[in-house]
Amino acid sequence: MSKFLIKILYTIVTVCIFINAVGAETLDEKIGQMIILGFRGDNINSIEFKRILKQLKNKKISGVILFSKNIKSKNDLILMTDKLKSSSNIPVLISIDNEGGYIQRFDFINFKSAKEISSLSNNEAKKEYSKMAQTLNETGINVNFAPCVDLAINPNSIIELKERSYGKDPEIVSKYASIMIEEHNKRNIITSTKHFPGHGSVKGDTHKGFVDNTKTFDEKELEPYKKLKNYDKLNMVMISHVFNSNIDEIYPASLSKNTIDLLRNKIGFSGVIISDDYDMKAIRNNYTLREIIINSINSGVNIMLFSNNISKNDTTIVSKIHKIIKEEIEKGNIKECNIDNSFEKIMELKRNLK
Repeated sequence: MSKFLIKILYTIVTVCIFINAVGAETLDEKIGQMIILGFRGDNINSIEFKRILKQLKNKKISGVILFSKNIKSKNDLILMTDKLKSSSNIPVLISIDNEGGYIQRFDFINFKSAKEISSLSNNEAKKEYSKMAQTLNETGINVNFAPCVDLAINPNSIIELKERSYGKDPEIVSKYASIMIEEHNKRNIITSTKHFPGHGSVKGDTHKGFVDNTKTFDEKELEPYKKLKNYDKLNMVMISHVFNSNIDEIYPASLSKNTIDLLRNKIGFSGVIISDDYDMKAIRNNYTLREIIINSINSGVNIMLFSNNISKNDTTIVSKIHKIIKEEIEKGNIKECNIDNSFEKIMELKRNLK
């Protein structure tokens, strides 16, 4: 038997052992692993925190995303993340957007923006990202939705205006992004390169509405993903909501099978793919929840992210998502094999969390 076949068999066996150990086997549990949700509440006694804790215990969701509103103090944050982690026998994804600069959620410590990092030496960048990863680790956070690998092509893009890019050169961007990934991985923190296939060439903010980069997109925006694709043990890729008719004439990236196929087949990324926040107006203003879910799953997105934060706090959204998925499987509009495939990838990612 070849070494390649032995490696495949070993992976299958170890994943199956892990899945059996955590006992996640029902359709509801598999669906739950595909959902990361935001919530209101900043301490373990808040009603919203108790609700999210119950959803984790019942395996209705895979994890949570934290915002500034959830972080009253460092101690309260640690108490919450400890409770979240102990709520399920399946590892819980506790995520945050903490790129540094304008995009960070803590008020007790500050980190440099990507633009500031790009002027540092490799060792200085390592120190900064080591400090960031250590802070996340100390506070119980195990997923950081970073690094941002968008190229600073358009000076008027939200990426450049918020200093979220390391620069225009894919080599420079990849270099600093890899430093961030490595420092996070040392502390067992999952990272998520973003926003595929690229957000840096276009003016517009998908938080606020539809953004089209059909005329501005440059193929070099894919280069960082090609260079970083092998960081897939503790690394995800986040799909943007940007629309590009040259890739898909109908759907924006996060609902587009063509875009996911580009990432899987042309780039060669084999890890977990997560959506950008589906509550952002680029999506919510143009698609129903049912349309979002059907197209997301059938396109190949593995984890659906709902901040539950931008317009209103929907305490029933999890049950709505589960109900829609099961209904659409029954109708034949969602392929159950996509649920199974996502579940296996997510379990492999969580197994690597240790």
